[in-house]
Amino acid sequence: MRTLLFTLLCFWQCTAQATNYFVKDKSCEAISPEIEISLSATLRDLDNHQRKRQNLRQKALNKYSEQYNQQHEQLYVEERFTTNSSHSAETPTISRAQKKLHYLIKLTPSKNCNQQVAMTSELFISGMHKHSLSNTIEGNAIDVTLDINSSPKFTQFNNPLITPTNFFGLQFGSSYEQVLASLGLASLSLSDNNNAILVYGRNHAFHFKNNVFIGYQFHETLLPMVINNELSLANEKLQISTGTDQAIFLDTDLTQPAINKLKNSFDEVETASYKVSINKSEQRVVGISHGELVEHIKSSTQCYNGTILADEYLKKHKNSKTLKVVNENHDNIIITPCYEFIYEGNGYISKLKLVEPFSTAKIKLAALAGYINQSTQWNLSGVKYNDPVASLAKLGDYDEFFDSAEFTSQHWDGYFYIYDGKLLSAELTSNDY
Repeated sequence: MRTLLFTLLCFWQCTAQATNYFVKDKSCEAISPEIEISLSATLRDLDNHQRKRQNLRQKALNKYSEQYNQQHEQLYVEERFTTNSSHSAETPTISRAQKKLHYLIKLTPSKNCNQQVAMTSELFISGMHKHSLSNTIEGNAIDVTLDINSSPKFTQFNNPLITPTNFFGLQFGSSYEQVLASLGLASLSLSDNNNAILVYGRNHAFHFKNNVFIGYQFHETLLPMVINNELSLANEKLQISTGTDQAIFLDTDLTQPAINKLKNSFDEVETASYKVSINKSEQRVVGISHGELVEHIKSSTQCYNGTILADEYLKKHKNSKTLKVVNENHDNIIITPCYEFIYEGNGYISKLKLVEPFSTAKIKLAALAGYINQSTQWNLSGVKYNDPVASLAKLGDYDEFFDSAEFTSQHWDGYFYIYDGKLLSAELTSNDY
């Protein structure tokens, strides 16, 4: 009995003393002065930036525990990573050993923090800070905020059947919120004041007007490959029925009478011939739509262009994110009309992709094709698509290889991809995150 009581007492004390961490939680009330810790590390490998950040967070928490004997249950956290190096426009190369990652963390013992956004030390160290995805449609108006960490993540349709009156268990007239609640977090959202499109997986689009579900669209090439690459490879086993006939699968070889029945039941049906052997081809469904489709979305998203700090851009344009993607890792990606993929995390831009302009000829989601067709080529602080590689010296330092250039500057590290001495695209990690 004594052993049991001791065990329970120890469990209670250990549980009570566990520390939770809170980032950007305005409900926290300080009970002691903030504690500031500064650390730094040498960067030798660009691919290990995330691990370096995790190591610095771990060291900072260890240092805090060693220097301050009192254990606090709630700590409000402010942190900042910065990178500096020896920059020279005359010598456009850099030794990896010259780069330093600096870490500043401020820990404030607090009370009354919001336990719904509490993080364990493991979660805080990992960098997977809690953040939300907001989707606002003004006018007739909804403001839907989904918690990225707790919202259901779309993986598959529980009922993979569509008919002219039922689409995966949903009917025309359902609200935007009902679709989200039924299917989970969409892979892609495209919206303006009155219209919206939610895409699930790579191939299924739900169209909305004034918050009401008005049209459904499936197509094998609904989205461009550059966006598909961010999404899961899983392809749902879609079943199609006229409502009276037996359901067919996408890989069903269709006779002409069967195709005619589908075309009489749905607004648009597209088939294609598939070669299954040397002497045999099959007709299969590659696209189907029904109801009213949104053809145009007005863009309110501003290009980043590197003209201001990354987090300042997010604060300034937080309500103007026309095109957003949530990939299979739950990264929230803003796609601007300048071929920029902005990876958002905890109020910062954690990664930036600059994409080579691409054709929209095969994109079947018309509103998305129109959005992309209005785009201009990427431009990062004066360095533009198709500029000579040497122009990178304006921004920082680089090492040129056969088809890429390793780049580092005060705000960005990463790679530019090149062809024939010209800049095509880039993948950069923010040093301000």
